[in-house]
Amino acid sequence: MTRIILINLLLILAPFLFYAAYILIEKKPETRQDFWQFIPLKKLLIIGFVLMGIFYLTQITFGTSVKDGIYHPATVKDGKIVPGYIEPAEKQNSQ
Repeated sequence: MTRIILINLLLILAPFLFYAAYILIEKKPETRQDFWQFIPLKKLLIIGFVLMGIFYLTQITFGTSVKDGIYHPATVKDGKIVPGYIEPAEKQNSQ
C-alpha cells in the first residue's frame, strides 16, 4: 500500500518538480513571491493526474495477471523469510 501511495505522489508531483527546476534555471526569480507567480498550478495538477491515469492504464493493459491459483503469503521458516508465491491451478488439480 505504501508503494502505491508513493507512486501516486510521485506522478502528481513530477510536473511541479520539473517546472520548478525550469523556473529556477531559466527565469531565476529573485524572491519567493516572484517564484510562485510563474507557476500555473491548475495546469500542472491536471498534467499530474493525466500521468497517473496513463500509468494505471498501462499497468492494466500490460501488467501480469494470474487467472487461477492460490496465493501463499510470505512466512518465516527456521529464522529465514520465505517469500510469498502463487501456486498455479495445474498443480492444484494434479494433487
